[in-house]
Amino acid sequence: MDRRLSWAIGLLLIGACGGGDDSNTPPPPPPPPAAPSVAIGVPATVTIAPMAAGGQADSMAVNLDFNVAAPGNYQCTAHGVQGTEVRDAQMKLFQNGAELAMDSDSGDGFDAMITRQLAPGAYSIRVWEWLGRDAQITVTCGLAPAVPVNPTVLTVGTPVNVNVAAAQGPAGQVDLNLVIAAPGNYQCDATSSMDAQMAILQNGATLQEDSDGGEGVNSRITRELAPGAYVVRVWEWQHREAQISVNCAPAVSAPVVADGGLLVLGTPAAVNVPAGEGPAGQVHLNLVIAAPGQYTCDATDTSHDAQMAIVQGGNVIVEDSDSGEGTNSRITQTLAPGAYQIRVWEWLHRATQITVTCRQG
Repeated sequence: MDRRLSWAIGLLLIGACGGGDDSNTPPPPPPPPAAPSVAIGVPATVTIAPMAAGGQADSMAVNLDFNVAAPGNYQCTAHGVQGTEVRDAQMKLFQNGAELAMDSDSGDGFDAMITRQLAPGAYSIRVWEWLGRDAQITVTCGLAPAVPVNPTVLTVGTPVNVNVAAAQGPAGQVDLNLVIAAPGNYQCDATSSMDAQMAILQNGATLQEDSDGGEGVNSRITRELAPGAYVVRVWEWQHREAQISVNCAPAVSAPVVADGGLLVLGTPAAVNVPAGEGPAGQVHLNLVIAAPGQYTCDATDTSHDAQMAIVQGGNVIVEDSDSGEGTNSRITQTLAPGAYQIRVWEWLHRATQITVTCRQG
């Protein structure tokens, strides 16, 4: 038989007997599981494991893929729970490994919320629990609510209503142009059923900002303004959607109250402080507290440095120098029902007029 034919027949016989099959070869490993993802308008829930003792909370973070098909203003929220307990969700937004934004509590309660203009492309959302506790975190992404059309001009003495969008930064702010024609002391108020914030700017620089200087959590700024162009900026403290009423008008002069007079909650009182050190340069107003709670008192002076103390039974409970705007004084204190005195004086013991206001909250 031809040698080459014999060799070919041998190879065929070996194959028929399974000589070329190694039954001990393991099967190929399964492909890795796909990373979790969140789609536009479809919530995705991920499980966060508890942090090991001594570890970092964000070491337990979970990443979700997020793909944007069309350019637009997008809003992503992260809500955390564990059973019936609320958890504090944290969130970051990445693209190509670069961090674009981070948020902790801009959503409702302890929810994280990021609102941002995004171009088409692949993104990643990282979530974790602030204290490293176990949590179920639900991530929702979608187009952000449309920015409302608002007035752009604020006229002295004419209130306007603006609708603030739920967003951080400029997207969640409304700017109103204000022209002051005559110099004077002006009062600007921002009121809302939510928590209104306000700032007055000129030439891009913030002159004064306020959170809760008005009633409750409303904002109020009272200051001397020279003729010129200003911007009154308002937003909501937790970056929630809100309607805010804004008004700027000449401030009403507080009635002058004599030393030892009565200070009524919510009603400003002006006192003439004489020059002098010690008791000779101090004025006292009587304040009666009927209900226990937190109270805030302001002592303002547009030209000098107001000082203030709350006194009961001859004892100073608390004293302040410059916790208000500029060199003005502000005290926030929990008070029990009873009779108190508000003591004011000027830091350099100069004669001046100080306006005192106390309110609940």
